[in-house]
Amino acid sequence: MSGALDNPAAKPITLRTLVLGIVFGVALGIVLDRAAQKSPSQSPSFQRAKQQIHEHYLGDIDNAALERGAIKGMVNTLDDHSELLTPEAYERLLKESQGSFVGVGLEIGLERGFFTVLSTLVNSPAEAQDIQPGDRIKTVDGKSVQGKLLRELVAMLRGKQDTEVAIGFSRKVSAQSSESYFELTLKRTKLTGVYLQTEMVAERVMHVKAAQCYDGLAEDLVRAVTAHKNPPITGLILDLRNNPGGTLNCAVATADLFLDSGKIVTTAAAQLLPEAAGAVTYPAGPTTPLKALPTVILVNAGTASAAEIIAGALQDHGRAKIVGSQTFAKGTVQTLLPPLANGSALKITTGIYLTPNGRTFNEQGLVPDVLLTEGESAVTRALAMLAKPSLVQTSELHDKNN
Repeated sequence: MSGALDNPAAKPITLRTLVLGIVFGVALGIVLDRAAQKSPSQSPSFQRAKQQIHEHYLGDIDNAALERGAIKGMVNTLDDHSELLTPEAYERLLKESQGSFVGVGLEIGLERGFFTVLSTLVNSPAEAQDIQPGDRIKTVDGKSVQGKLLRELVAMLRGKQDTEVAIGFSRKVSAQSSESYFELTLKRTKLTGVYLQTEMVAERVMHVKAAQCYDGLAEDLVRAVTAHKNPPITGLILDLRNNPGGTLNCAVATADLFLDSGKIVTTAAAQLLPEAAGAVTYPAGPTTPLKALPTVILVNAGTASAAEIIAGALQDHGRAKIVGSQTFAKGTVQTLLPPLANGSALKITTGIYLTPNGRTFNEQGLVPDVLLTEGESAVTRALAMLAKPSLVQTSELHDKNN
């Protein structure tokens, strides 16, 4: 689900991690300092509770499990995106950002407290079934997922190749109708290259569907575009609809393909201004392979996190027009801290993302430049705009008050 650019404040690991959000943040030093000041091991109540457990509990006590439970309990009081990763989940997290994994092909987000399907991956077991965006996952192998963390649900859906998993869904057809429940059994398979699909939708216009932000997205995008040399493409539709995010590295590298200067994104503690101490800005570099290619970006309510960073950066710089509906609004930074002695690792919310013009999209999302009417085709609208390149590129920054 949805590893990244090295944390400028600390570089605890060399592989990339996720954003949907699982990304390196910038407040690592602050987090460690606070942890040292408020460690439960210094609390008389914590020590007393531990002592009482050892003195009075009937069964055997696994001290390692007790320790994990205490840490997990602390993290669970923070927010929906902070969590304790088991050693297995930590290793899996590092691998996921590379763009291949064994699973069923469901992209899932936490929406209004429910595990909600954002999309199904192309050529996956989930795509072959009647699963729709907005369906809610209720059970996995007969067990309720209520109270689980997103990472725990993903672990339940993943597993060994060619094994099966039974998933219970609920679906609400309309606001007036009651939810219907249905169950599907899917076979887990190795999914490779499922995050990027390309097609020519008009003469010299390419439609690129990015289902997730993975570390190789920028390279794959350039490779796809430049593969058409005779003649070269003259327009690009970058489809980020139902893209739940991924790595910060992906977001920065992908936006940088289109920009040769200025900010791409800033990470800051919520109480800080972008210019204040502790804020970190990721700038565009001078190497810009897609600088002049007219581009339209498609978004919707399933466009989240790293995908919102890309859309917000190009919108603020006037580099591309954004078409669709309001985005998901996942704009917080999660810091993946160095593994603990027991192999587990903390992922903690440490700040917010700000677009180049200082806008936050957390809890409010991005408003497209062009809002589609009901039933209107996003691709058709984008093609009409690309037919007049002046409609898709301006030189002025997007008004931060929009």
